[in-house]
Amino acid sequence: MKRPSNTRSHLKKVFSSDIDVEPSYQVLDILEYACGLILGLALISNKNPNFEMTSRYKNILAAIAAVVLLLMPAGRLLAMRCIQSKVLGSIAPAGVDQPSDIAVGPNGRIYLVDGVNNRIVVTDADGKLQFSFGRSGGNAGELKHPLGIDISKKGQVFIADTGNHRIQVFDLRGRFLYMFPVKTSPGEKPAAPADVLALDRKSYLYISDRDNHKIKVHKQKGAFVFEWGGYGEVRGRFRYPGILAADQYNQIYVVDVLNTRIQQFDPDGNFISEIGSWGVSPGELFRPKGVVVDKADRVFITDSFMGCVQVFTDVGGFLGVVCAGGKKREFTTPVGLAVDAENRLLVVEMRANRIRIVKVAQ
Repeated sequence: MKRPSNTRSHLKKVFSSDIDVEPSYQVLDILEYACGLILGLALISNKNPNFEMTSRYKNILAAIAAVVLLLMPAGRLLAMRCIQSKVLGSIAPAGVDQPSDIAVGPNGRIYLVDGVNNRIVVTDADGKLQFSFGRSGGNAGELKHPLGIDISKKGQVFIADTGNHRIQVFDLRGRFLYMFPVKTSPGEKPAAPADVLALDRKSYLYISDRDNHKIKVHKQKGAFVFEWGGYGEVRGRFRYPGILAADQYNQIYVVDVLNTRIQQFDPDGNFISEIGSWGVSPGELFRPKGVVVDKADRVFITDSFMGCVQVFTDVGGFLGVVCAGGKKREFTTPVGLAVDAENRLLVVEMRANRIRIVKVAQ
């Protein structure tokens, strides 16, 4: 989806002074350009007898350039484009075991998915425990290993009740409202909803069905509308879709876990772009798990294996890694993400059984 009015803001983000480009990264960029130029000149001298470069110096320079270029990926592992951040605190509710996702309600409260314990834990904005709801089971209001959560602007709490193959809906105080099954077609496995995304537009509820590798769209009251995807590596297909997010333009972001990318779609499921590719260097993804878009259209992505949060523009440009003092800020198995009304980044650290509250430079 083309949005010309955003071009200037994207350029401003890329060159913002709040993004600290490490000198080593700049040096690598210069080296890469210089080596490419040297190899090009060597090639021209071979093809054009009028272009003079002594054979000895040409061969030496070409050999050095080739070695440097071969080592460039390893060098980039040590280079970092940093976006500075500050930890404001942590929330670690007692008894939480491997939390997976998070949402912030219109009341400012934080709702944490504690799937191992089949419950949702609710705290205030400062982390003080308010209450929890849900218990193990298959009846109304009971949960079986839930993974995902979202809260509509109307204050309805949608839970991806993964083990029960359904969506359950609660109010902000944890009182059960209604539930409905996620649609499955003949030949499909039982639906395994990994996350939900509630949009005001047409009252759509987007559901990532990880075992059938699809995004399934229901009305928020339960009626099935349409779906897209299927197993595969090409654009528009998925290998275990996970957490979902949306931006202010109602564009949908899907964590495509095993394809190591984020795919972006319009509200009708038409492919727009993809963010990230497989790798371990800055700007690449090894095991993406969470995604959220802030008010400035920055896309934050967690990498649970690399223990970091990376930041991109909404058109896929790499902005940097969330850092502390010029070094990558380490997170313990980061998964779900949320941004609250104060533009604080809330990061679920699954293995640490906590939420880290981070303020990221604009």
